[in-house]
Amino acid sequence: MAEPQDDVASAGDVSDDGRAAASTSASAPVNADSAWTSRRGKARCDSCRLRNLKCDRILPTCNQCRWTPVTDCTYTPLPTPAHRGVPRCDRCRESNLKCDRAAPVCQYCREGNITDCRYTPKKRARLPAEHTQPLSRVPYNTQASSASFMFTNISGPVESGPSFNRPFVNENIQSVSGTHRESRTIDINPPYQRTTSFSEGPPLALLPAPGPPSTYPAQPFISHSFPEPPLRSSQFKPWVHPSFIPLPEPMLRRLNGLRSTEMPSREEFDQAFEEFLSKLMPDLRETATLAPEIYATLANCLAKGNITRLSTRLRAWATCHRLSSGSNKSNLILAPKDGMFGMSDADELKLVNEYRAAMDQPPKAAASGEANGNGAAGAGGTEGTQSQFERVPVQPQIYDCLAYAHRGHASSVAVLMEIRRLGIASITWPMAEIFISLCPLCKVAPGPAGAGGSASASASPAPKPPSARV
Repeated sequence: MAEPQDDVASAGDVSDDGRAAASTSASAPVNADSAWTSRRGKARCDSCRLRNLKCDRILPTCNQCRWTPVTDCTYTPLPTPAHRGVPRCDRCRESNLKCDRAAPVCQYCREGNITDCRYTPKKRARLPAEHTQPLSRVPYNTQASSASFMFTNISGPVESGPSFNRPFVNENIQSVSGTHRESRTIDINPPYQRTTSFSEGPPLALLPAPGPPSTYPAQPFISHSFPEPPLRSSQFKPWVHPSFIPLPEPMLRRLNGLRSTEMPSREEFDQAFEEFLSKLMPDLRETATLAPEIYATLANCLAKGNITRLSTRLRAWATCHRLSSGSNKSNLILAPKDGMFGMSDADELKLVNEYRAAMDQPPKAAASGEANGNGAAGAGGTEGTQSQFERVPVQPQIYDCLAYAHRGHASSVAVLMEIRRLGIASITWPMAEIFISLCPLCKVAPGPAGAGGSASASASPAPKPPSARV
């Protein structure tokens, strides 16, 4: 923008090299035809900077050096700290290059043989137009002085700009200034009234204007972007996989009704359980629990009657406990109870086939069987045939079984008794102790259960809060 020529620098002018321009004497040589133009961001020549004169940056000789031919009109680039606040040239700014602000031509324009290296002052950020909303505004006095440095006072009619949903800006007043139409927002200094405002706007919010809250449109609350810790769901979610037989339906219904905040988290139990397994001997570690991959391989080998693919330790363990597959469609491993070890192989195979038929039947048929009195008894299934076996759980199902048995927050002895009543195999006393030691309610509850549920404690459940009672 062109500015009128000044013979004397005003006291409020600030030079482009960071120093205040001192007032020059009236006898300073000034060329009336130099047409001095403000070039914000461009350094003055060395002679003008040394004598603190107002330089017009005209090449090859500026207006001041033209009167002193003995002086060379040279330009020295500003040091790096002086670039603070100095805009890049138009070409570097458009190409997003790192300009050195050298005068008269920067390094990139010099490499491209471009002599027209212009430095355009930065424009003040205007309010974005997309935030404008037609709201009812409170009339204001156009002659009142502004209470905020963010806005400019204009006498007479002005044109309203984007308002950031501020309820005290008038949108029905317009103005045109020169050849440039500028949208400005004027605020007033009304009597302060403490109100609650959830309107959207810049970080520096202004004081709300008085008025009935009913006239303001409903605006959503702006939530802060602070990182929040992941919230733990209060609903217990049992482990279910389509390739494995789930736990019996009565157990799943009871588990879905539990509150996960009253039980140890699955992540904490898995970490403590892995630490416990790492301290076991390799032979015991292989058969103490079965991961889903190993469980599926073992169930497939038992269903085909060929266990030669298994490791020596796993093959000996399956033969010793007379394990068998409990389903022809999904993965399920059964272990006969102690009373079945004296049974003949033919009778045992017959019971296994009946168990498989009961597990593989459709859900509707199973529901009708339960209605006729043949419902599941514990985790074993129907009375008689299926109660002769214990099911070996997958490693993720151990947590669900312990949570079901510990729903009353009793001691480890009571938990193991409940596990045995359900017909669940391979869950031992150390696993129950690990689960109870991590229980948040048992840590603070008095009595044997709160002390960790040791084996010496009574099997009767300890006092518990009303929410934990069954």
